[in-house]
Amino acid sequence: MRQTLRMLRKLLLLALTVGYAWVIWRMTLTPQVFTAAQSSLVEHAIRWAQRLTGSTWLSYDRTEFLANIAMFVPVGMLAAAWLPRRWWVLGALVAVALSSGIELYQGAYLPNRVSDPRDVLSNGLGGLLGATLAGLFRSLLPARRRRRLRPRTA
Repeated sequence: MRQTLRMLRKLLLLALTVGYAWVIWRMTLTPQVFTAAQSSLVEHAIRWAQRLTGSTWLSYDRTEFLANIAMFVPVGMLAAAWLPRRWWVLGALVAVALSSGIELYQGAYLPNRVSDPRDVLSNGLGGLLGATLAGLFRSLLPARRRRRLRPRTA
């Protein structure tokens, strides 16, 4: 029964990882993220949020920075979930490595995209946040008990 649950957990984790990898690919490694109409909708939403809060601190650049953080929170969580419990912090490093690779690819092969070191920073922060959340959650769960083989005494 435990083996079945462990296998189902791994399959679910694999499905989530593959699904989110597609989201990351679509958002970062395609020639264009938004159509003109979608970009207009994003700008309209930012202007609406500025009027709602009564300030202009929420600029397009800040919104993009916050969106990059949010986009990489699941990356850190998924990476930490694949790693052993004590190594959760490596989930943040996985996010930084993935983001660095994305930015290098964008700079070399996608002329319509902008490669920006701030994206690595924001994605890394999102990965750290996600890995930290996963690490905290896993620390609340009871540790798996391993059966130790003891030599039989006569």
